Amino acid sequence: MDLRQLEHFVAVVERGGLSRAAEHLFMSQPALSQSIRALERELDVALFHRTGRRLAPTTPGELLLPHAKRVLEDVVALRDAMGRVRTLEEGAISVLCVPEMSAEAVAAWTSRFVAQHPRVRLDIADVSSQAEMLDAVVGGRVELGFALRPAERPDIVFVPLGVQRLLLVRPGKGRAAGEPGAEPGEGRRGVLPLSDIGDLPLVTRHRGDNEAEPDPVLAALREHGADVAIGATVPSRTAQLNFVLGSGFQAFLPLRLALAAHDAGAELIETSPTLEAEFGIVHRAGPLAPASERLIAEVGAALSAWFDDLDARLAAGMSLVEAALAGHADGI
Repeated sequence: MDLRQLEHFVAVVERGGLSRAAEHLFMSQPALSQSIRALERELDVALFHRTGRRLAPTTPGELLLPHAKRVLEDVVALRDAMGRVRTLEEGAISVLCVPEMSAEAVAAWTSRFVAQHPRVRLDIADVSSQAEMLDAVVGGRVELGFALRPAERPDIVFVPLGVQRLLLVRPGKGRAAGEPGAEPGEGRRGVLPLSDIGDLPLVTRHRGDNEAEPDPVLAALREHGADVAIGATVPSRTAQLNFVLGSGFQAFLPLRLALAAHDAGAELIETSPTLEAEFGIVHRAGPLAPASERLIAEVGAALSAWFDDLDARLAAGMSLVEAALAGHADGI
């Protein structure tokens, strides 16, 4: 059954005949008559009988009329809803974050999008591993995932956003772990070789059974001859931060989370080499919903501005810690 046939049927009923209905629909009367006959053949009933110069619905026609109107009204409502989705007046985006990409950071990166499109609901959740996130994206359970660059695969598109740099974070000197009040200049120390990070217990992220790759932090420490004790393994970056502040451990954290640790009184240390990895957004191969396309563009613009500021400060001679803290102080 064609929606146009229902539209033609309703027009003939409401205007009492083919001529007026054809004029209303901007079509010829023979074409309209043919459409009505095709609908009658498909339903195997007569929908009209002629009374003088008018067409009146038969009993089947009267039964069809409210259903046909409801279908057409639903189609109009559906088109209106899809129009609002296209113009980002409403909708929803589901996003997953791997443990290396904290949900707090993603919330900060998406704040401009949320402010500009308040009726588009953004659902952000964490997963325990990159493999779990990729399965959810490919399986259609979520639209987007924030992750480190995955291995190339035909069913996944990776949109690069930048390079994640890790700083060594320790409890601030002269204060109990977690006590706020770091001085503005603290953390601006020389670069520390990875082999010399000391014997303070390290809190690392627990890696699930389905993560084939080794922990990149531990691999780098072993490669550079660092002998460090693992004090705890936790499921997320935020949990690592809490261990640093509350238990006196040290951890490698991304810049934004390291800055939050600094605000809470922790010490930030740049290491040589810097531990880093490319990160971005993954989605299924194929077209994206308009809201998802806009979200990717907004996040890319926000991070580009942040990285541009960081790179400019590094080019001016600041250390990574100094550049990150200066940008943080300026609200970048």
